[in-house]
Amino acid sequence: MKKKFYINILILGVFLVGSVILITRTSSNAAPEIEKIKNLTNAEAQGVELKKLLERVGPTEAQEQMLHSGLPFTGQTHLLIHVIGDYIYNQYGPEGLALCRDYFLSACYHGFIINTLGDHGMDGMQDAMERCNSAPLGVATQCAHAAGHGFTAWHDYDLLKGLSMCDELGERVVDFTYYNCYDGVFMENVWGVHNGTPSEKRWVKTDDIYYPCNDSRIPEKYLKGCWANQATLIYQHFKGDLKKTAEACDAVKNPSYQETCYNNFSRQIHPLTKGDKEKVFSLCANATGQKWQDECVLTNMVAYFSVGDRILPEQICNMARSELKDRCLERLDGMIKYYSGE
Repeated sequence: MKKKFYINILILGVFLVGSVILITRTSSNAAPEIEKIKNLTNAEAQGVELKKLLERVGPTEAQEQMLHSGLPFTGQTHLLIHVIGDYIYNQYGPEGLALCRDYFLSACYHGFIINTLGDHGMDGMQDAMERCNSAPLGVATQCAHAAGHGFTAWHDYDLLKGLSMCDELGERVVDFTYYNCYDGVFMENVWGVHNGTPSEKRWVKTDDIYYPCNDSRIPEKYLKGCWANQATLIYQHFKGDLKKTAEACDAVKNPSYQETCYNNFSRQIHPLTKGDKEKVFSLCANATGQKWQDECVLTNMVAYFSVGDRILPEQICNMARSELKDRCLERLDGMIKYYSGE
């Protein structure tokens, strides 16, 4: 029997890496369905209009139109594009994966992967991951991440079982990116919106800001994935107080996990900047000490580039003081080469 996954777009819209309110491309001749999507605030209603567009022009053209629509590169838009993955899967089955594009942080692939898990379990996931490995650069990591989300919900928020499924899939698939799957498991635990509302079975404690990363039941090999999401829970605990969130990351004893905590801290800042490069610096100033403030700026620069912006990253680098500017431009150059396949 098919196991369904219901994702609440409005709740999830704030968590995605690279969630920013930023328009880099617009079209003066947008399709009527896209104009309606841009004027709607209800996620379900937006999905209805997107499906109309899919049925009228097909999935390939619909994705191109969405890319050039001027819709913001936000978590909410990412999750709206899941509708395209759903549509392709329902219309074309497993072979339809090739119709997905990696726009909006590979959202089409995410929707496709979650449907595959619900219908075909691990055998279907193996087939989908092998198809993802043949897709454009970066798609396989996004597919592995989506798998982690699905595995957690599949096991009703039992983290150990979800992580075990990542390992099982990795044993079946060549060059599987285990970390991305683990990261997806723990990210789903943070938001826990299977069936549309936060699950009461999440591994979260209101009186322990470091749980579940300090749970002795979780083997060491998974903990980086845990700490990659822990600052989100800390940030929520302190009701959006960035300074207290940074201080909590400072208190993490293991240097590697402290660094990972700060990376997650920086990603909490990214959607708050709303495309304002000056806010990157002012909000990153909440980090404790120059080292972490600089890393915060670099993380935000990379996140902007990752979601498709090709203007703001260089502007951020040019605003930095001389030493940081050189590091920033070097990292940006690396990103450009990576995405161009050099």
